Amino acid sequence: MGQRIAYGTAAILAILSLFLADVQLGKEATVPMGPVLDADLSWRTTFIGHLLRQGSMIPLMFILAGFAGARELSNFLRQKGAQPFHRFAWIMVCVTMAVPWLSAAGWLGSGVAEAEGLMWSLVSVMVTVIGTGVLMVLRRDTDEALRDVGATWLIVLYVGFLPSFGLHLRCSQDVPGVEGAWLLLITVLVCKSSDIGAYFMGSAIGRHKLIPEVSPGKSVEGMVGGFIGSVVVAMGFVMAYRWASLRVDDVGTIGGIVSLIQDMTESFAAPSANGGPTPMVRAALFGLAMSASGQFGDLIESCFKRDAQIKDSAKIIPKFGGILDLVDSPVFSVPVAWLLLTVVWKVV
Repeated sequence: MGQRIAYGTAAILAILSLFLADVQLGKEATVPMGPVLDADLSWRTTFIGHLLRQGSMIPLMFILAGFAGARELSNFLRQKGAQPFHRFAWIMVCVTMAVPWLSAAGWLGSGVAEAEGLMWSLVSVMVTVIGTGVLMVLRRDTDEALRDVGATWLIVLYVGFLPSFGLHLRCSQDVPGVEGAWLLLITVLVCKSSDIGAYFMGSAIGRHKLIPEVSPGKSVEGMVGGFIGSVVVAMGFVMAYRWASLRVDDVGTIGGIVSLIQDMTESFAAPSANGGPTPMVRAALFGLAMSASGQFGDLIESCFKRDAQIKDSAKIIPKFGGILDLVDSPVFSVPVAWLLLTVVWKVV
């Protein structure tokens, strides 16, 4: 358990560092207001400047993780005898991940529709569906065509399309400044808090198996611990915002920490402009939604692994396994978070 905690802590610190770097680069790329020297604006007004404003480290992390996850899922499928068009699927996963970033930066067009990442995401799915069909015909082998076409679609939709909503949250032009990075970070932390809560409560008092046919190690008590973990952390962000709001006059190192906490939690914890639940109720509902979707995501990956008769998706990270073992819960959680935060509650 100690080694697992150590690796988990290191992973969280690495994620925090990536998010902080992404935010800092986004702020540096923001065009300053008021009179400035032309030299100060030069790189900020280029395509690179537009791109960095919409994200940097976070999109790259998603693309790399998506590519690695696609390779792992391809191995699952091949072990079951499927022959997906894996290279095509890997390319489309990377394209689907990159679309929200590139479209928000204006690289795919300057019009409103062209800059809307969702439109281009649907285009990437369309290309995936049609492209797979074309490749199936060119293969000239109809044996197990349904299996192989479905396997290719699964790779792109599961590892590319679903998690790409995390980048819609981070990169979208509808989310001002770097607010999307903070909302995505909160989403990931609340989701992984469910994994942590489920692990510790399940290890301590887990007695009743949840769905042993799918995941023998998971218990009902662990599931409850997951809900508690996510709700407590989500509500903790609201409390942190309220605390920081009372300490805005602090200076020095403490003042810098207070400012960072306030920036990080403001969009998530501030009262909604269009009514709706109070921030604390909203946080509790968000925690429940992240835990429920995350735990289903975990169980889905368990189904894949049991069918492939393997314990871990890969051996990349000791005590954790592969990329899919790390992102199984966020794969299902980030689309739900995007829907709740930007469509239902409109927190930004």
